[in-house]
Amino acid sequence: MLFLVFGPFVVSMLIASFSIPAIIKVADLKHLMDEPDSDRKLHSNRTPTLGGIAIFAGTLFSFSAFTDYLSTSEVKFMIPALVLLFFAGMKDDILILSPFKKLGTQIFCAMLITILGDLRLTSLWGMFGISEIAPLVGITLSSLVIVALINAFNLIDGVDGLAGGLGIIAAIFFGIWFTIASSPTMTILSFSLAGSLLGFLIYNFRKAKIFMGDTGSMILGFIIAILALRFIEANRIPGFETSPYYIKAAPGVAVAAVIIPLLDMVRVFFFRILRKRSPFTADRNHIHHALLDLKMSHVKISLILYTASIFAIALSLLLRQMRSMDLVIILIVTFMTIKVATLRYRTRCCAKRKTATK
Repeated sequence: MLFLVFGPFVVSMLIASFSIPAIIKVADLKHLMDEPDSDRKLHSNRTPTLGGIAIFAGTLFSFSAFTDYLSTSEVKFMIPALVLLFFAGMKDDILILSPFKKLGTQIFCAMLITILGDLRLTSLWGMFGISEIAPLVGITLSSLVIVALINAFNLIDGVDGLAGGLGIIAAIFFGIWFTIASSPTMTILSFSLAGSLLGFLIYNFRKAKIFMGDTGSMILGFIIAILALRFIEANRIPGFETSPYYIKAAPGVAVAAVIIPLLDMVRVFFFRILRKRSPFTADRNHIHHALLDLKMSHVKISLILYTASIFAIALSLLLRQMRSMDLVIILIVTFMTIKVATLRYRTRCCAKRKTATK
């Protein structure tokens, strides 16, 4: 089983890390660079946004090399959906893809894998007093989860190393669980993604030489959503409740693995809608913007949020025998309290700086 962990991880990491210098060179020659031409841009140098090519190539090659994906029902229609997301992301990174076309592609890919690939939630685990759910409800909820996580990772990709690092943490967590639970296909997928993200982070963590762009963030969010849904459903396999690896609060633990990008997206969307603006309108209200305003470096911000993500996973595992709803509430209250406190502290610090400059 260790071969299925280290093999995909190392192969995808090498493919991603060795391909990025060539991608940077081509982007420079063809002038495919992101210009630091607005107040929202957090970089000061022209930087290519095509890192998603390396993430896509590393993950797909490694996964395909280590598993017979064509005969594996667990990932049926995942490859076609990834290819569609790849081309949609590439168009947006090189040209411009309207938010509605991008969202439409995401919804189509989500429905492709939930309807034709039969990747769907079959229960709400007693949340809201509901256990078993109808197939149509499961398809709808699962599609919403996939689209939400695609956009959550897209929106959290704001400072060097952040989205990639959070993706590695989630992928490794799911990968370890799938390994000990003897699910080889999901193990390979988890570590293929983690390896390609690590190869990408070599060039993105400190003074980024390349960004993952929409191509990378959409692929990242899509695969993490697949892993999360499979993780939840794997804990519902008849007889698995007697396993030492069974997790009673599986949905809550899955939420913990993506708590940082997910809560940041929900909060930002909520306030944009409250102010009668499109939820896809860009602004500076993300958690990483608040930390930047506190004069923190990109590296420090990423490390703080990595730590918060690991803490959330550890806390959820400690409380894994709780009801899922109770665990989700604890996670939301804990992290929203921290986030609100951070934003208020940011406001006070900015006010003091303005007063001092008058």
